[in-house]
Amino acid sequence: MSTNELRKALVADDELSFSHNGRDYLLYGWNQCDGYVLSLECEGELVWQSAPMAKAACTEEFLRYYSEL
Repeated sequence: MSTNELRKALVADDELSFSHNGRDYLLYGWNQCDGYVLSLECEGELVWQSAPMAKAACTEEFLRYYSEL
């Protein structure tokens, strides 16, 4: 999955399922009163979550994390 595909899904608020290096992931986000939060699960376990912040900042933080997977 390319970073452009991920960015488009995050902008569209889509829940995204994808495989990477033979593992299955689920990426999703939601608005809270103190900001937007993104979560990434791998095969049913939470492996990464952003702190509440602006949606664009969450997206950039996740893309940095994803590049290191």
